[in-house]
Amino acid sequence: MSQTLSDYITEVRRLLHDANANFYTNAELTDNINAARLRVVRDTGCLRDLQSYTLLANAETFSYSNLPKADRTLDILNINVYWGNTRVPLRYLAWTDFNTQLRYWQNYRGVPVGFSIYGANKVYVGPIPDQNYAVDVDTVIMPVALVNLSDVDEIPEPYTGPVQFYSAYIAKYKEQSYGEAEIFKQEYIKNTQSVLNSVFTRRMPSPYSTPY
Repeated sequence: MSQTLSDYITEVRRLLHDANANFYTNAELTDNINAARLRVVRDTGCLRDLQSYTLLANAETFSYSNLPKADRTLDILNINVYWGNTRVPLRYLAWTDFNTQLRYWQNYRGVPVGFSIYGANKVYVGPIPDQNYAVDVDTVIMPVALVNLSDVDEIPEPYTGPVQFYSAYIAKYKEQSYGEAEIFKQEYIKNTQSVLNSVFTRRMPSPYSTPY
């Protein structure tokens, strides 16, 4: 069932024992809820989007700001290069490995086979493209802020569950009730871990492979 801003506010008020809005305004709780939604996405990577982009010939790098959802892109998980009738998934390498293996020959050009993230938002691909290549970029994106009470959250279930606890944590931390704030933060951590465990343990990589 999709969560609306109104649903979130009701849940948070129940946690804070403020059903009649005596202590917290809707505007304040809305800010807390949107901050909590962003935190959930950052911690779980639950909101993903395949963004289309074109790697340019002779260009070794591109930044998150070049992508269609530049202002919302938090992280890049995978990149697929379209080469003829095939999709070639690029191998992710840590920068040290990428620099050693794929940047050795300065003048070499070819079909990219790997990528690495350098700094906060710069992506290196290697080898340097010998022509323009269309790519799909698998990204984690920030959620759009909820404004109206009827706005429906784009974060899917069951990842909406921990939002109320982090929202309550922010509210209590702001009023310097640090003991209660810590309780809500621990509940957030516990609920987030529970969601991740319930989702990941249902996936079977292959019935024929050895467990990892």
